[in-house]
This record gives sequence, structure tokens and C-alpha cells, in this order.
Amino acid sequence: MSQFLLCLGLLLCITGLRAGGEEEEQCLLEGKNLTVTCPYNIMKYPFNLKAWQRVRSTGSPETLVLTNTRNRDFNLAQAGRYFLEDYPTEAVVKVTMTGLQKQDVGLYQCVIYLSPDNGVVLHNRIRLVQCQGQSLMVIVLTCGFILNKGLVFSVLFVLLCKAGPKVSQPPKVSEVQRASEKQ
Repeated sequence: MSQFLLCLGLLLCITGLRAGGEEEEQCLLEGKNLTVTCPYNIMKYPFNLKAWQRVRSTGSPETLVLTNTRNRDFNLAQAGRYFLEDYPTEAVVKVTMTGLQKQDVGLYQCVIYLSPDNGVVLHNRIRLVQCQGQSLMVIVLTCGFILNKGLVFSVLFVLLCKAGPKVSQPPKVSEVQRASEKQ
């Protein structure tokens, strides 16, 4: 049961369990986009309608976006922030949710839409949850990056100053040499 988090910042993560193949995990920042690719059986479902659904704890899943044609080469549909692309020749559905928000927390799935009450879930479900305690890590990593760059530039500056052009000054002449030159 392996879990992973790629939280680069605070707020929204996609989390779940890999072992059962039921939920997938990734971590995203609020305001960013989520793109999910769902493969399907090319022999069974190339011409069926495809959908992106939100699964509620009770009742039927809510269909957020649904293709409306059965094109052999390419289908797409958009509903608000949800964009679905079906590539029947590649047997893949690609779903993008734009501008993730806190209220997007929940469970989502790609579906072969057989009827309003019947669908085949594709790939792993996606559980969108809020990340906790990641802002400190982002701040520490950012500060470390900035300090590291400052150190590198300081060293480069010192090296460039040492390797810069040398200004030659006239040789020092002693009093005796000046007196002899005047005569």
C-alpha cells in the first residue's frame, strides 16, 4: 500500500491509495489545473460517450461534463471549468479541471457513459483533498533556493573581480633617479 504526496504548496492535494487501484494521488496548488488521463478498452468502448463525474457520499454520481458525439477520431466537450477530450484511436480520455478551488474537494472518476444510471469507471478514481502544513516547506525551500543563488553569484563576482583587467601603474622612481634624469 504505497502512498505518495507531491505537495509543492498549501491547499489542494489529490490523495488516495495505489494498492487497490481505486484511487490515485497527486498534490496540486489551489488555482492550478488538474489533468487526468484515463485509458479504456479500444475493442469495447471506442464509440461510447465518455464523462467526468463527481462521486457523492450518497446518491448517484454527478456528471460534470459529457461528450455528445460518437466521432471515430476525436470528441471533446466542455462545461464550465471541466474539459474532456476523447481520443478513440488511442483509447484514451483526457480530462482537465481548471482553476482548482477549495470546494472541489471530493472524489472524481472518468466513466464510459452507457446510460444516465449506468457507467463503467475507467482507470483510478481521483480523490481531491486539502493539503495540510505544506506552506512552511515551500517557504523553507524557496528561501534555500534564493540563498543558494546569492552565494553562487557572490562567488562568481569575486572570481570575475580577480580575473578582471589589471591596471598598470608607472614604476616608482626614487629621488636619486629623478635627480639624475634632470641632469
